Amino acid sequence: MDEKVLRYNGYDVIATFLCSPHLMQELEQCGNEHTYSFTMELVEPVMFMQTRGILVDRAALEEERAKVRQEMDRILQELHERVGWELNPLSSKQCQQYFYGELGIPPYTTYDKGTGKSRVSMDDEALTRIARGTASRRPVYEAELVQRYRRLSKILGTYLEIEFDRDGRMRCSYNLRGNKFGRLSSSKTVYGTGMNMQNLPDEFKRFLVPDPGYLLVEIDKARAEWVVVAYASGDANMIKVLEEGLDPHAYTAHLMTGLPIDLIKEEDKLIGHTTDPGEIARLREKLPGLKQARFLTGNMSLRQAGKKANHGLNYGEKARMFALTNRIREVEAKRIVDAYHEAYPGIRQWWERIKTQLRETRTLQNPFGRRYRFLMEWGEDLFKAAYSFVPQSTVADLVNTGIIRTYKDPECKPVELLAQVHDSVLFQVPAGLGPPGIARLIQRVCEHLDPAVELNGRTFHIETEVKVSARSWGEMHGADLSNLEDSIREHVREASRRLGD
Repeated sequence: MDEKVLRYNGYDVIATFLCSPHLMQELEQCGNEHTYSFTMELVEPVMFMQTRGILVDRAALEEERAKVRQEMDRILQELHERVGWELNPLSSKQCQQYFYGELGIPPYTTYDKGTGKSRVSMDDEALTRIARGTASRRPVYEAELVQRYRRLSKILGTYLEIEFDRDGRMRCSYNLRGNKFGRLSSSKTVYGTGMNMQNLPDEFKRFLVPDPGYLLVEIDKARAEWVVVAYASGDANMIKVLEEGLDPHAYTAHLMTGLPIDLIKEEDKLIGHTTDPGEIARLREKLPGLKQARFLTGNMSLRQAGKKANHGLNYGEKARMFALTNRIREVEAKRIVDAYHEAYPGIRQWWERIKTQLRETRTLQNPFGRRYRFLMEWGEDLFKAAYSFVPQSTVADLVNTGIIRTYKDPECKPVELLAQVHDSVLFQVPAGLGPPGIARLIQRVCEHLDPAVELNGRTFHIETEVKVSARSWGEMHGADLSNLEDSIREHVREASRRLGD
């Protein structure tokens, strides 16, 4: 090896060693010894997940890849025949030339956060509106073809053509300091294989399968951040949702609109995921009781509006950004934002307490002892980061504590940790243990992932959901924790049958 490389590596090790006492002293002065020790405890279980990887059903993946390529070729041929020239669906410039130029459709625009100005757009929303048509303009089928081609191209390039390791497994590289608030991040391995495993679509997860004779198990902390916000803010209505076991999205919509929860749920069932305002308005005619609402949403059901508010409005997001994120008019977004904070007034009061703490010490601490000093410029960006610190870091530390405890527990030795996805953990267990043995293991892991959390003098737990599958990560089925053996029995049989095949 090059002497310069060896010399450099030697200096690098020596410098780190010489710096370490001073760094440890600074850690102690800042009160961050706990965070350092906790991170070091995570190294071994995370290395296990990186090394083990998840088995890939390469035959099924190759079959799907061929189908997608064939469908893309068919769509492209149809598009070229209808357009009359070889339009590239992935070229925004060519699509603008055709739809806005040749067809004369008034250009749609989108807000550019970088410049702070609107620009002509050919994104998915613009294509949806072009494909849908208006009262004065016919629907344009070519726009739908472009959308379908783009979606398939993304699936193919991002997921179906990933390079896997030679043993047929997918791996990633986890970054223990991926997020300043303690969340792990993931990326390709150092060898350039695999990818980020924390943002995979279900369509791709179905090619990630358990090893022969194993059963996949996923443990998820349901609505985790919202739960922490409820107890951190002390908002009485949010806590009521949790302690009475209500549907949080329907209840939020009920508080915002004044409509009965049953009617909110009925409307959601009727509308589903429809986003066309005209179709939604037509469907709502079947429910006259909706006329009593304080307001109605244009492109989503009221429960969907409650869900988006629950997910987006706890950390200081304003109406303008809520409108851009959810593709609704700003006036409608303002109505939702105002109604949400009227429903849960404790959130803004909590924000004020956080600002007071920032003025005094610039430091916040979560229930697990993680401390963070905020040194950003005083203003909205600082406040938004601070609002999110306790919920996000609490969930991260809770899940990662569960991973550490599971990995160290001798009773959990048959558990093979495979992936961490922010608020959930994926692992596999041998089907040969049988339903009683597997049920005991799952219960044990659930216990490790369910420590009591205390905030504002209240102790609470975050609900745990369990899913299992003998087939793939993309085909998980909910399991009843109160009757776990019976819930997993058929999956265990299937795993055993697959081993026999």
